[in-house]
Amino acid sequence: CTTLLAQDFKITHGPWLCDLTSDGVTVVWTTSRPALSWVEASPADSLAPAPPQPRHYQTVAGRKLAGRTLHAVRVRGLQPGTDYRYRIFSQEVLSWPDVNNVTYGKTVGADASRRRAYGFRTFPAAGSGCSFLVLNDIHGKADVLTRLCKRVDFSELGFVAFNGDMSSSVESGEQLFKDYLDASAALFAAGTPILFTRGNHETRGVFADRLHDYFPTRSGRHYQLCKVGSVCFLLLDCGEDKPDTDIEYGGLADYDAYRREECEWLRRAVASETFRNASARVVFLHIPLDGGTWHGSNHLRNLFLPILNEAGINIMFSGHTHRYGFHPANDEVRFPVVVNGNQSYIRCDMTGDRIAIRIVGPGGRVAHTHEFPLR
Repeated sequence: CTTLLAQDFKITHGPWLCDLTSDGVTVVWTTSRPALSWVEASPADSLAPAPPQPRHYQTVAGRKLAGRTLHAVRVRGLQPGTDYRYRIFSQEVLSWPDVNNVTYGKTVGADASRRRAYGFRTFPAAGSGCSFLVLNDIHGKADVLTRLCKRVDFSELGFVAFNGDMSSSVESGEQLFKDYLDASAALFAAGTPILFTRGNHETRGVFADRLHDYFPTRSGRHYQLCKVGSVCFLLLDCGEDKPDTDIEYGGLADYDAYRREECEWLRRAVASETFRNASARVVFLHIPLDGGTWHGSNHLRNLFLPILNEAGINIMFSGHTHRYGFHPANDEVRFPVVVNGNQSYIRCDMTGDRIAIRIVGPGGRVAHTHEFPLR
């Protein structure tokens, strides 16, 4: 029986990359049984045949984490703008009856020398060139995601942004894999990192509080400031779109207070030297700031818009409406807003003097284009 259980131990989902920076990345995957896991990484031209690489573990306050099936390992100490290859390994924890009396089983790995070479490129420390993809409102339709992206050359991209409502609710980890994570890992996410922005539907469901475990950030927050070269990205969390008292939330919603807390963070983020000195400033926010009538839209607008209007934003990307929209800069919203539908993706290419945007639908058809000069 023990032999059968040991044979059953395997990597079940992933890996996928999150929270990429110029000096690190977080690698996430799952195993069929509890394990101690680690990552080995090295510059792309030196992985094989190379001596064993230093191991990077998931740790908390100096203690390696074991006895879990979801693994999120931060790889630190990397060089900017450098190609890396990596391997993931998991060693089964057979028993852990008390204190530190741990019995380990076999080790499994996704080894770059025997499988496709897992690899990624760290973000550059400087420079204004950047290309990325934006997806939103997939609502668990993994087949739609796969069809949309089958012609994409992800090696051209620095990252893929998930801009909300990739699921209709969050009920389990297995649902996340079925909805879009397995498809993403197969298409790109083992080598091109995910930048995750939560949508209003992803605040719902019995597993919603665990969503961050699958897209971990060093800050521990869903919202963050991300820097790619000299370009700054604000990943903002919209919360729910209805009042906290709405019956469908079962008394669990507290998003007005959450958005006020986020607003104070946003005020500090746009005042930072990093943000003020950026060559371009891009915002991801699932719910667009275009004067929607629902409570969440109005609350976001009242809180965030006065800050963003003074922050020199070059472009905002939104979703939520399930249809394409474009809102040019005006006196009320002083930056352009591109709203992506649920049957397309945004391809954005940034250079030192302009932002070029294509809205691409089924079959790779370019439905809309926009171009904005960078001043």
